[in-house]
Amino acid sequence: MKIRQILPFASTALLAALSGCGGESANINPEPNTVAYVNGSCASNTTDCVEFALDYPVDGLNFTCSSDTSKTYITMIEPKSNAATGKCSEGDKVHFFIQEKTNQYIDLGTVSLSDIGMVSTAGAGYPRLSVLDMARGLTGRQATSLSSSDETIQVATAIVRLLQALSVEGGGTIAGDIQPLTITTLKKEQLANIAESVEVGDYRSGAYASILRPWVDVSQVSQDDAYQALNTLVYMNNSASYQANYPILAKEDSQLPQGLYGCNLADCKSTVADLKHLIGQYQLITDRSGYTFGYGMQWKGAVSANTINPILTVSGELIRKVRPDRMVAAPQTTWVNPLNKRIQGPFHFSVNDNAADDFKITQGKVFNDYLIAGTEGFYKLLTKSTTANPADYGQWQQTIGTDQFNGSFDAYKFFPVNFLDNRVFKTVKNVNVGKSYIFPLYATLTFNFANSTATPVKLGIVLDEHGNIRTDIGANATETDMSGECATLSQSEANLVDTNGITQHRIGVLGTADVDNKAVTLRMILANSRFQQLDGAVIGLNTKIEQVEGTSNQSIVVGGARANIGNLVAGNSTHITLSDFSGSTVHWSNIYNAQLATYVNQSTNQASEADQALSKIQGGTVSMAVASCDQEANKVRT
Repeated sequence: MKIRQILPFASTALLAALSGCGGESANINPEPNTVAYVNGSCASNTTDCVEFALDYPVDGLNFTCSSDTSKTYITMIEPKSNAATGKCSEGDKVHFFIQEKTNQYIDLGTVSLSDIGMVSTAGAGYPRLSVLDMARGLTGRQATSLSSSDETIQVATAIVRLLQALSVEGGGTIAGDIQPLTITTLKKEQLANIAESVEVGDYRSGAYASILRPWVDVSQVSQDDAYQALNTLVYMNNSASYQANYPILAKEDSQLPQGLYGCNLADCKSTVADLKHLIGQYQLITDRSGYTFGYGMQWKGAVSANTINPILTVSGELIRKVRPDRMVAAPQTTWVNPLNKRIQGPFHFSVNDNAADDFKITQGKVFNDYLIAGTEGFYKLLTKSTTANPADYGQWQQTIGTDQFNGSFDAYKFFPVNFLDNRVFKTVKNVNVGKSYIFPLYATLTFNFANSTATPVKLGIVLDEHGNIRTDIGANATETDMSGECATLSQSEANLVDTNGITQHRIGVLGTADVDNKAVTLRMILANSRFQQLDGAVIGLNTKIEQVEGTSNQSIVVGGARANIGNLVAGNSTHITLSDFSGSTVHWSNIYNAQLATYVNQSTNQASEADQALSKIQGGTVSMAVASCDQEANKVRT
């Protein structure tokens, strides 16, 4: 038997450190003249060290760790990742501020590191520490809505306005755009020019603007621009790939993740004849506008008893004997709430045309900016808590006929997106009037099939000015030619409708801008029957579909993907290419078809001809070119 599991390449940080956390309050008024020019109090490779990344990329922001407040550190932007990082011991409270050899300072709040991450998960992306976290440290209250009337949002907007003013003052940044900011030693020393320090009451009253005027003029950034920049940060923090697997590591009553698993009875260990099990897996993308979409599959039915490891018996039998049902998640905003990291729910996957049969995710909370735990053992491992909290577990439910299925799931959040550097990501919004821009960029993807007898398929897409990817399918599309017409949108919410009246689809997100290679990284999931042969295709997710059992070691790799746009950046031509992170051809894969093949290949199953045909369309290569309707090398903002 051959069973396929789907693994993110960067999942090895899952089971780190088990010790508890602690820490004392931070020193609110740090001593001047104690700056140590390193970015934290501990070594990244030690088990009790948590390295975090700021959502606003600031190099030179001061902070102290509560385990030793006698030393002051600064955040540093790492050249390779472009992330502004710092590190403290687990359980520390981190106090942020701006100060250098002066009595005057700018207080930016104290954040409990245990609220951000209990362990460092650098392999999947550092736990993100946000401006909203700093604002909560100042107000003592978590924002309850992304509204300008919320007190914590008001303070967060003021902090963003301050950082934006420093960035605009330095040149090269348009108000409202998030770009790397370096606060130099000299600039911080000039805080001696202000009459008093800036603290929480000054953000609330608005007095911070007049206090800081001798140091930086925040009026060069409007309140609206700062609020929009904060919105960009909040949604960027949530934007990532999310993945759940069926039970592959499961062991009864262990601390290992149990996977997506449940049944139609209260006791899944029951021996009654009516017991039916359900396992599943899914891949999701949350884009930079807060919409989450993707697809998965489920297997359900009765299995034979096995007292050694019942859960793995369920996985083995169902995947061999049961045809998987596809689950499709249309774009929704009911996934993870960006303010409290809880699934807002219910998040729906459709399994057929009857909405009453939907698979619904009802609850779950993201911990360490990395994982949702579905069971008590894994929750305690993840949170380092001795107390169970079922309200935080990943839970789902589904009604099929008279059967009411319920269960749990564990999910990874991996490859979070980053800010988009304007040296590459030049948009109609972030360049000055009269300057050239690149995005929105209309392009055509050409999908080739590993099965050489299949006809290649063309698909029109748009890499838009917000860092999201949508389709651009023309009016006369065919099964093999869905090229676009460079249409703009007339309706831009969950349902995208262009000016030709054609419905388009959210399909992906840009991960980051690669300045060295003059490229943008991208991730895409095509999950809609409209895509026909491409329905279920994934690109750039950095995953591996690997066989767990069997004599063969075959695997399908879905590596990274980047659009190389150096010619567009230089203004030389409109020739672009698509490559993986090593410069090789990009591969796409269809995860559902690959799993269906396991069922089809069992000689005891009577697979239909349609399923046999689908099982052969498991992937291929994909290339990219600027769309024929977008061949202007220099688009100029007017």
